[in-house]
Order: sequence, then structure tokens, then C-alpha cells
Amino acid sequence: MTKQKTKKTTLSKKRRILLFFTKVGFTFLCCLAFYGIYLDGQIRSKMDGQIWKLPAEVYSKINSIRLSDHLSLEEIKHILLDNDYRQTTIIASPGDFKIEGDTVVILRRAFPFPVHPESQRVFRLRFTNNKLSVIEDLINVKAIDEFRLSPKLIAMLQSDSEKEDRLAISLQNYPRLLIDTLLLTEDRHFYEHDGISPTGIIRALIANIKAGHKVQGGSTLTQQLVKNLFLTNERSFSRKINEALMSIILDFRYSKNLILETYLNEVYLGQNGDTQVHGFELASHFYFGLPINEISLDQIALLVGMVKGPSLYNPWRNPNNALERRNVVLRLLLAHKVIGNELYEMLSNRPLGVQEKGKINRQYPAFIQTLQAELREQLSESKLANLSGARIFSTLDPKTQINAERAIKSKVPELQLKVKNPYLESAMVVADYQTGEVRAIVGGLQTNYAGFNRALSSRRQIGSLVKPSIYLTALSDPDQFRLNTAIQNQPITIHTKGSPPWKPRNYSKKYSGSVMLMDALARSLNIPTVNIGMKVGLDKVIATQKVMGWNKVNIPHYPAMLLGSYSISPYDVTRLFQTIANQGEHITLATIDNITDNKGNLIYQRAITPKQVVATEAAYQTLFAMQQAVERGTGRSLHNDFSYLHIAGKTGTTNDARDTWFVGIDGKNVTTVWLGRDDNGKTRLTGASGALQVYKNYLQYGNILPLSYQQPTSIKWIGITSSGGWDCSSVRKIPVWVNKGTSFCSYGYSQSAETTPVLENIEKRESIWDVLDEEEKYTAPVEEAIPTN
Repeated sequence: MTKQKTKKTTLSKKRRILLFFTKVGFTFLCCLAFYGIYLDGQIRSKMDGQIWKLPAEVYSKINSIRLSDHLSLEEIKHILLDNDYRQTTIIASPGDFKIEGDTVVILRRAFPFPVHPESQRVFRLRFTNNKLSVIEDLINVKAIDEFRLSPKLIAMLQSDSEKEDRLAISLQNYPRLLIDTLLLTEDRHFYEHDGISPTGIIRALIANIKAGHKVQGGSTLTQQLVKNLFLTNERSFSRKINEALMSIILDFRYSKNLILETYLNEVYLGQNGDTQVHGFELASHFYFGLPINEISLDQIALLVGMVKGPSLYNPWRNPNNALERRNVVLRLLLAHKVIGNELYEMLSNRPLGVQEKGKINRQYPAFIQTLQAELREQLSESKLANLSGARIFSTLDPKTQINAERAIKSKVPELQLKVKNPYLESAMVVADYQTGEVRAIVGGLQTNYAGFNRALSSRRQIGSLVKPSIYLTALSDPDQFRLNTAIQNQPITIHTKGSPPWKPRNYSKKYSGSVMLMDALARSLNIPTVNIGMKVGLDKVIATQKVMGWNKVNIPHYPAMLLGSYSISPYDVTRLFQTIANQGEHITLATIDNITDNKGNLIYQRAITPKQVVATEAAYQTLFAMQQAVERGTGRSLHNDFSYLHIAGKTGTTNDARDTWFVGIDGKNVTTVWLGRDDNGKTRLTGASGALQVYKNYLQYGNILPLSYQQPTSIKWIGITSSGGWDCSSVRKIPVWVNKGTSFCSYGYSQSAETTPVLENIEKRESIWDVLDEEEKYTAPVEEAIPTN
């Protein structure tokens, strides 16, 4: 009886224990299920939404090759090389071109151009007499007039809180060889396991025990992706459990191809300053300057090898480690018969082939800063907040930008030594005056330093740069002013209510009875300028300056403004001279052309709205006078070397030579150069010996077009005497705005040139030009220029 009772008691205890563990197990499974649901929610919230806050990609201007440009074979070759195309003997991948006799064959890259994305194409260019005569699209088998080249990626803009950069592309755009190499190196059974690989973990454990330290990891690509996307690098048991569970869920929930695509775009592959480089596409640009589908197998092997340790195998900091790791991957390809011995030997003996360090992120900081300011001005807050993954197509011309940077970096140090002034700084703005597109901006001597942007933010006194706008205002009234109008050049005193008398003076302190209007501008004389401005009226001068581009500039309403006694940035200076260069037609300067969102939809397109704000004839005559300033006036040192360019220009120097300026206008661009000191100290230079010398250096680097204009029908070339009187038999002629019925000579001389370079219609001037002041050094000192109340 007792035995039976004991037996029943034992069975009862076993049942209770079994029931307890059953309840515990059930509870654990429920908790695990609920935890799995929680983890699944975390995974889905990210994978089904926006996985990353992608940076906005900024591209240079889109270049086209056109039949109408009649380019030579050598010019085409340079355009292709400037756009990172490679000259080869065999066309094998996008970005390749070959030259055979008078024919060029190009495999043009695919690119999501705004409005009309284009796939890769094969073009054949034929030349006749060394000029492009035929463009053939060999895919569509037809002749075309032009085609576009994909622009360069010049910067990536992320929010201040984001410290990651990546270029996310679809799986189909990754080369198959990269995928095979990655899977062979990191996860050979990726398409077979369910997110985790127990055999891989055991194999890695055995290898590590044998070696006595960690030599192999057991994580799958799925586990690596989970760790990168959802977890931290914390070394703990709980993190590994979470990693395994989430990997199983991720593998169950999503396709292998989506997981692989996400991994390829997520993997960390280096550091660019304080910004992380993620994904193989961006890493390819960062290390090699090429898209991922254009790099060679040895370069693929290097990137795949870096997955194990981007810092340890950094090719710039640890080139020996990187080379060894790359060759380990190549040996793996050899062992699995992906490549043969001969190819292995060739690839393993190659150098790393990486580009100069750090060339992907914000190469042109001053331009990018200006572009960001324009973004804030042009886009609403909602659009600014939704620029993740957007493509911003800028107006920057990389070649012009590089030339501008070279000009400043080589000339300014030379000037520093020449005048023993180590604090000199400089800025430059180059803009296409017919389109308003800004081609280059240099913010300082340290061209890659994203600090103070002097081109955009530095406001300095402009001195004599103000004068062309004053003379243009006067020339807009042909009944009162022409280029040969006599202007008084004697000392004057101007009385302004509430201010002491102002006595402007010429720098040389030399005066004459009168001087022709165009000579006064060419020689940058102060007294004639003040006389013209006072006769025209300050209100009219300021109104003209406002409509020409200085609508946001605070222009003082007192006579000293006629001598540039107020401060403007180089960027704003360029706005006004764009209007003069474009014969009175104002176009707002811009650094942005188009913006598309991450799906390719156009969200912003620049509206080009030219507006004729001053008379074409007045602008044409002002340009002529500015050409005289270069040919025989304050900028004539430029003419000595570049007379064939017929450049129009204007120097500027301010009080005590604290700021030196030059604005040059060639056949395509208007270029503003400032040279001075940040502390407003003396430069010991003038516009002619300072900023103009930087501009001359710039001209040496660039392919500059000569200045030539379509002559307005109402402009005629009329002869004048040395004193400015009309003489239609004279060889010395000036452009004159001829009103209907106006007669200048008894025999009515006129000329009907259609398209004439402005300077080609006149002969050398009299010897008076040989005794002009060496340089224009300024207007009146500040204490004389600015009246006080």
C-alpha cells in the first residue's frame, strides 16, 4: 500500500515537473514568437520603406558633341578624356573609345539624364578635313546631329546629421564578376542557406581553434547586412542571438536578390574625412574614379578584399596590406578556376591603381557652397527636405574650374613673394554671359578648403569697377552722350546737404581741359566719371545698376558712389557685367540647371528668362570702350600677350590699394577676379599689377574664344578726329548709335558691317596713348569719398 502510494506520488511529481517545463517551454515559445514578430516589424519598417537617407548627388554640366560645332579629332579626343573616357584598342566596356584614322568609335555610358534618360550607345564619328562631319548611332543604325555625354559626379550633399555617403544602384547594374567574387570570398552558400550557415560557423570555429586566434568568420552576408542595418558592433551573446534571429526572418521575408542588392549598397568600405563610404558603387568612384561596372578584375578583388577590414586594407594608408589582401582574393579565384594562371600572374603583379586620395566628395567647395545657397533660395522647404537620392545637375565646367584654380594657386604665391606680402588672397567667378550659367567659382587660395567663400560672401569696395555701369547709363541717352563726347577733366567740388564739400581727384593729380568719354573710361579717370554721373543723375545710375543685376545690393545715394565707395562680392560684380557682356540682356546667374528626384522625376528646372534691361547700342559702345581699356588703357599689359582675343576689361583698385579687381569679357565668358587681404590690409598692388595678372594666368590655361559681336543695325562706324570731332574720311572710327535722319558728315558716311569684332575696324591711336598713366590705382581715398553727416 505504501509502495503504491509512493509510486503515485512520484508519478504526480513527474507530471507536475513535465507540466511545469511544458508551460515554461510554451511561454518561451510565445515570447520567442512575439519577439520574432517584434523583430519582423523592425525589419519590415526599414526594408519596406526608405532604407537609407541617401545624399543628393551633384553633377557637372552636361556636355554634348554636335556636328554644328565642327570640332577637330583632337578636340573630340580631349573632350572624351576630360569626361573620364579611356582610349583603347578594343571597345570592351562603357567609357571606352578608339581612334582609327579619321574615325572615332565610342561606347557612350548609360545615364539617367533629366527628362530623357539614355541607355548606353555605340557612336562612330567620321571626320572630313579634320572636322567632324558625320555622327552615326550604330545601335539604331542612323545618322544623328548630336549626342550627350554623362556628366561627372562632383559632390554628394547629405544633411548635417548624416555621416554616410553611398550611391545605391540596382543589382542588375553590378557586374556579375563582382558578385561571384564577393560570394566566393564571403559566403559561398548564400543562395542555399536560410540566413545563417551552421556548417560555416562550425568550419570557422575549427579553423580558429587550430590557428589559436580568429582567422575566419562564420557570418553569412545576411548576418553582416543585419548587423550593419539593424544592430551595433557590440561583442555580446545577446547581439549574436538577435543577429541570427533577424537573419532567419530577413531570409524568410525577402528574396535572396534583394538581400544581396541591399548588401552591395550597404557594406562599409572606407572613410572620407568624417564621412563613411558605403556600397561598392561609391567605393569604386572613391578609390578608382570610375563606376563599378568599368573597373578591372584586380580592382574588383581589392574592393572585395576590403570588406574584411576597410581600415586595415586601406590602399592609401596601408598599400602593402591592401596589395596582399587583393592577391589573396585573386588566388581564391584561381583556386576555383574562375581565372587561369596566366591571368592571375598578370593581375597579381599590377599596382593597386587607386586615384589620388579623396577626390569624390566636394571637389569644388566654393562652387558647392554657392549651389547650396541657390538651393535654399529656389526650392521650398518641402522640396529641400525631400532631396534624398536626388540628382542635381549643375552648370559647373570641370575644365574651366580646374583652370581657374590653377591660375590662382600658381600666380598668387608668386605675387606674395614679389611684394613680400604673404597674406594675399584671391577669388574668381567665371560665367557664360549668354546663358547665365556659372562655370567656375574659386573661393580662395586653398581651393579645396570648404571654409570662407570669398567669391560669394566677401564684400569689398569695388572702386573703378563701378565706372562701366555709369558710362553705359550715359550712353543710353545718345542725344546727350556718345563715345566722343567731350567731358570736363578739371578739379571740381561737390556740395551735398548735410555733408562737407567733396573734392574728388584723379589718381595722378593730372588734369586737362576735357577728354573724350571713351578715353575717360579707358584711362579710368575720376573727374570725368563724376561729371558724367552727376549730369545723368544718381537716381538714374542706381536704377540702371539695379536692373543690371545689383537689385539686392545696398547702393548708397551720395556722389562718392560714382567712384565705387561701397562693397560688393565678386559674385555680385559678375551679375552686372554679365548684362554688359550680353549686350544689355540680363539673365540671372545660376549654378543649377535641373534637379530630379530619386525616381528620375523632374522636380526643378531652371527657367532662362532673358530680359533686355538696357539698350543694346549702349552696351555695345560700353564694350568698345572697355576694349580700349585693354588695348591702350589701364589693362594694356593684357593686350600685349592676348591681342588676338579682343578682350573687353576693366581694372579696379580701392583705397590704399586694399582691393584689386579685374573683370574680363571674352567670346563666351565673363570672369571676375578679386585679389586682396582678408584683414583689409594694403596689398601693394593695383588692379593692373594684381588681379589682372591672375586673369592673364587664367587665359594661359584655358581655350579662350575671341570676343566678337553681332553689330546692332542702328550702330554705324563713323570717323573722328584726334580731338573727337566728326571726320568721315578719318581712319580712326568709333561705333555710333545712329538715330533716324541723323547726319554726321556732309557726305553722310556710314558703314554696314554685319558681324565685326569690335576692335578690328580701327587703326592705332595717336601718341597720346603712349604717355598714359602706367596703372590705374584708385579713385579718391575713403575719407574723401564718403561724406559724413
